[in-house]
Amino acid sequence: MINSIPVFDITDWNDKDRCLKCDDVLILQTDGSTRTCDIAHDHETVDQALAKLHQQLNFAINNYTQRLRLIVGGGRINEEVQGLLYFYQQQGYIVSYAVDSRNAGTINIIIRP
Repeated sequence: MINSIPVFDITDWNDKDRCLKCDDVLILQTDGSTRTCDIAHDHETVDQALAKLHQQLNFAINNYTQRLRLIVGGGRINEEVQGLLYFYQQQGYIVSYAVDSRNAGTINIIIRP
C-alpha cells in the first residue's frame, strides 16, 4: 500500500489534530522520536481505523520514527488493532507493542530499536 503523506509543519495544526477525549494537541505530545495519532475518536469504523493504522505505520517506517503511540479507545478497534499488531510483530514488521500502563486505550508500538 503506497500512501502520499504531506509534510507536516508543527505550527500547522487544527482541531482535527486534537484528541477529542482530552482536547490536547497531539503533535505537541512528542519529542520527535514518538509519533502520536488518534485512530478511533472521529467515529471511525474498524476498517477506517485499520486504514489509518496502516497509514501511520507507513509514515513511521518511511520517516525513521522510533515509536508510534496509537490512541485506539477501549472497544472493538482496540481489539482488532492489537490482533493486527501481533501479526506484524510475528512477521518482523515491528519490534514490539504494548498497551500503555496509564491508559488502556493507548497502544505504544516500537518500530525500530
